Amino acid sequence: MTQNAKAKRAVIGACIALFANMGINSTFSIFLPSFIGEWGADKLATIALSATFGCIVTFICSTFLFAPLLKKLQPRVIFVLCGVLAVIYCLMCSFAPNYWVIVAAGVFGGINLAFGTHAMGVAAITPYFGDFGAKIAKTIALVLASASVGATAFSFVPGALLKSMEWRTVYLVLMAVVVACNIIAFLIIPKAAAPEEGAGAAAAQAEAPEVPGLTKKQALKTPAFALVFAGILLLSISYLGISTYMPSLLTTYGMDQSTASAMQGIMQGVGILFVFIGGTISEKLGIKGLILTTALPLVAGALIYAFVYPNTAVVWLAVICSVLCVTGAMTTNICPVITASLFGNKDLNAINPIFSGGAFWGGAALATQVIGRIIAAKEIPNYPNGYLAAAILCVVGMLLLFAALALNPMKKKA
Repeated sequence: MTQNAKAKRAVIGACIALFANMGINSTFSIFLPSFIGEWGADKLATIALSATFGCIVTFICSTFLFAPLLKKLQPRVIFVLCGVLAVIYCLMCSFAPNYWVIVAAGVFGGINLAFGTHAMGVAAITPYFGDFGAKIAKTIALVLASASVGATAFSFVPGALLKSMEWRTVYLVLMAVVVACNIIAFLIIPKAAAPEEGAGAAAAQAEAPEVPGLTKKQALKTPAFALVFAGILLLSISYLGISTYMPSLLTTYGMDQSTASAMQGIMQGVGILFVFIGGTISEKLGIKGLILTTALPLVAGALIYAFVYPNTAVVWLAVICSVLCVTGAMTTNICPVITASLFGNKDLNAINPIFSGGAFWGGAALATQVIGRIIAAKEIPNYPNGYLAAAILCVVGMLLLFAALALNPMKKKA
């Protein structure tokens, strides 16, 4: 098999795996109305702890465990592990006797999310960066877009199945799909060559060109690293806070659960386009243009949801707001691009997961509680307050990323 063929198979396999693993982890908000119907609306914030704990676990795994594990296990093997985790997660949800089991299941979903999505997809294709040439940004965008495809499919399909199936049964159907996809990814992704040892490895290392950039240890000491982490964290809180509570907001203002599910599917579907073109945006407008394209429409959509939609509650306005808010999905594009811009490619697979997994899903962990607690601060849920807070956090996150770019450590190194 030629190197180019291996590169193509790596991309295809990563796309399939991200489709499934992101898909199953995007269904929580779809099932949230079902959980509320089962155990009561007063348990909303408590049930949301499932997403909170899951994202905390994602944060821990991505920040501290991803790089060491990837040195011992190949991406294709980790995707099989994700299939096992998906089985545990879905079985716990399907047979949950009370909402605390749903909360506990979030931990397994979080581990699956850490090793089965964004950072994992980039890691699977990193050995073949040289084969992609100038199309690296577009290739990464394509792989990340597959995660949005999964999120979209897993938004529409459960909503449709819930019309004819009990929600516990739907979980079993989704489980079968995720397991199948991870097995297919395992079979498609090429097995990486074993690292050379001894004198041969030393000679190869001596002949290999120096990869520009900072090591993970060096990057951690820079102010830019902390600013990027905080910026991605706040963008994530804003985007995922809006996404998590959008079906509940829509049903509160009169939309039925199936239509609200489809609305989130529309949001995720448009997100595919934005994530895919994120590579082109970064090539044409640079990282600053990518950040602005991600944050400003998200802020506009959140503000419209906060101040306009509650007074009109029409479907077309919800569609407009969702399309605006979904640009927040390009936060996943920002992570690898800003990592390369500020710290180079030397330790990309060690630094990027801290942003793509740690900061992004750490923000998701905080989003369910920060935005949720603001919404539920009074006896009657106040969604406008939550969405206003999301808009403010997004603006602050955007400014922090610009501050990090101004302190670019790679320029100082040069």
